[in-house]
Amino acid sequence: MSQCPCGSQLNYLICCGRYIDNQEAPASPEILMRSRYTAYSQAKIDYIEKTMYGIALEGFNATEAANWARQVSWTGLQIVKSYMDEKNVDRGYVEFIASYREQGKDQTIHELSQFQRYEGKWFYTNGTHIKTPPAAKKIKISRNAPCPCGSQKKYKNCHGLEK
Repeated sequence: MSQCPCGSQLNYLICCGRYIDNQEAPASPEILMRSRYTAYSQAKIDYIEKTMYGIALEGFNATEAANWARQVSWTGLQIVKSYMDEKNVDRGYVEFIASYREQGKDQTIHELSQFQRYEGKWFYTNGTHIKTPPAAKKIKISRNAPCPCGSQKKYKNCHGLEK
């Protein structure tokens, strides 16, 4: 794998790969969010589970998550905003939009995620889905434009084939 699926334009091994492969821990909520997106895109659910804590982990079903992750094709991640809690330096938030195709339909997850630092490591602890207006979901991608998944292929030769 060359380019990281998280959209950073960096090589996978120097971007999210080093976190997913347990070489080091993400240094911020945004880096953890990007690595979790990448892990979902590769159906590496063990990483997803080990980066969760509290309420998020209590309701997590690894088998269901793995089955779902294998059924979808992840097409892009947009970080809307990332910020730290002003009163608690061990809490941060990331609003993101993750795009994917499921059963031939373009879908998005728009969420405000909460992260908490415990014993020096960041964990995903909770998320609130944000309703995206239907008009905002439909993005027309030119067939000759680069694919938003970051593969460096034309859309028509990558995720555009699935339409």
